[in-house]
Amino acid sequence: MTISNSQLSRRAFLGGGTVLAAFGALALAGCATPAAPGAGAGGATAAAGTKAETINFYGNSLGEEALKSAWQGILDGFSKKEGVTVAPVIYPYDQAATQLALTGRSGNLMGVGQSGGWQVLTPMNVLADLSDLAKGLGIPQGVLDSYTMDGKLLVLPLTAAGIGIITNGEIAKSVGIESGMTVEQFATALEKIKKQDSSLIPYAAVTKNPDLKDAVPWMWGFGSDVVTDDLKCTLGDAESVEAVTWYKSLQDAGLTQTNVARSDARILFASGRTALYDDAPLASTFVKTNGAAQNIIDNIGAISRPTAGGKDSFNRAWGSGVFATAGEGELTSRDFILYAATNVEAATALYENSAVAPAAKTVADKIPALAADTFQAAFRTEVSEHARGAAWDRVAVTAQIDAAIGAGVATILAGQVDAQSGLNALKKEVQGLLDSNA
Repeated sequence: MTISNSQLSRRAFLGGGTVLAAFGALALAGCATPAAPGAGAGGATAAAGTKAETINFYGNSLGEEALKSAWQGILDGFSKKEGVTVAPVIYPYDQAATQLALTGRSGNLMGVGQSGGWQVLTPMNVLADLSDLAKGLGIPQGVLDSYTMDGKLLVLPLTAAGIGIITNGEIAKSVGIESGMTVEQFATALEKIKKQDSSLIPYAAVTKNPDLKDAVPWMWGFGSDVVTDDLKCTLGDAESVEAVTWYKSLQDAGLTQTNVARSDARILFASGRTALYDDAPLASTFVKTNGAAQNIIDNIGAISRPTAGGKDSFNRAWGSGVFATAGEGELTSRDFILYAATNVEAATALYENSAVAPAAKTVADKIPALAADTFQAAFRTEVSEHARGAAWDRVAVTAQIDAAIGAGVATILAGQVDAQSGLNALKKEVQGLLDSNA
């Protein structure tokens, strides 16, 4: 999947855009270090033949207690190895797009940046193509696609996972819930859970915004594109209608519950009041911080998402990466990115601090603690390997489209409109957002 730079508007860029989802909490406020002269807004040039002695590192993680030490270790390790200086430019995560836009427009953006808000830079053509760095690393293609434009990989993923189905292993095993199920088999298993214990919510699926974008991977599993690679919305097609109708049928049958947000589902799961819910690989951390009993902690698992009619199983991609500016400093920036992506010690530190596996399978396989983590092993094979970026993840109106889809599906789940009419109306709204970005 690729998307053209021309499909991103200058208006969306100047407006600051939105930020992609990435692991961890919002950053603490930080202070920006003055940027070195960079590639400039006039267009990227070929990488300079001489490596820069100083590059900037733009991002939020050095301002977060949970991730600061791991990322500082990467900066220090690379600086020592290469004899160069990596100067931090720290900003809160929720200001990423704005800060990158301002620095990019000033012509002073130069170095490496974390992926939050990367879309706002694409109209300026200042990002380096990192396609060659990804070769042989074993990063899921569906994740690489979500950062690819005009055939160029503009962000190299450092973490690459998805939002997948988390299971209470004891309950799941008792009713035969496993990977490779059809949606019909899945619904039958949920009914068995309800019969075994009527006090349980069989599946704490998201049924409340802002997280109802979770309906998207179910639509994919029924065969709907939702939005095609050339940014045409397909909502209202037979497959999306069938998917949302099925999703609502679970609620109508009491197999899911109304008004459940992701944060609610995490608490329900940890307290043993539901057997299944959807989450990122951080679920293994959330189950502990929400006070789960040891039997739930010990048996937490993950399965591939059930599908209809033999379709492929998909999960919405979730993760983060780094980009490099083209031209001045590019060679040093590329070396830094390769170090961050492939250095086992650095990857181990990030895993230990974030509970998220490295994107590169070749690196993840070398981390002993990860190999011993049964949940992460299951999540990598059953969820991450089925991760797929949405076509609109690469445009500046990502968050607006997610919000629109969530609101539209919510009206259908509430019975305010039937699935066909609701999705037809939603198609017009989403296409309008996509067209405004053209």
